[in-house]
Amino acid sequence: MNSPTAVVRKPGLLTFTRTFSAERELVFLALSDAEHLRRWWGPPNFPVVECSIDFRPGGVWHYCLRGRDGTEIWARSVYREIVPPERVSYFERPSDAQGNITNVRPGSFVTITLESRATGTELTAVMRYQSPLDGARAVGYGVEHGFSAALDLLDTLLNELDDARRGAAQVNR
Repeated sequence: MNSPTAVVRKPGLLTFTRTFSAERELVFLALSDAEHLRRWWGPPNFPVVECSIDFRPGGVWHYCLRGRDGTEIWARSVYREIVPPERVSYFERPSDAQGNITNVRPGSFVTITLESRATGTELTAVMRYQSPLDGARAVGYGVEHGFSAALDLLDTLLNELDDARRGAAQVNR
């Protein structure tokens, strides 16, 4: 069973912590695979509709969230550090459909850490903004609620992937 997402707000900083019942390697897979990211990254009212990923340090992750009203939110991230299955960090900026950086929303430096626990995996995502004002703007744009809702979708995906793994293991017996 998963836990609710804990969110800590500090000036220019948002920290999200959540424990999932899945193994760390499976959670890492959900962070590193475009098809998995399509299924959970955006909140339910803004799902991922475009996603390309070059999962390596210096690689680019470019994606689009689309609202029910057709509003699109594009982002372009550059991976800084990848330590399987422990940590992923990247710098995310708003972009257009071609991947050109825009300034329509504040960018952030994100570090996602995965730690094994007796009950599964604890995910901690730290979003650092250039200023307290940028952090407040991000909260105003819905980042806190949106990312928490996306983690709910991640929990559903991890349960499905875990069930599929168990089913495959039983078939191979």
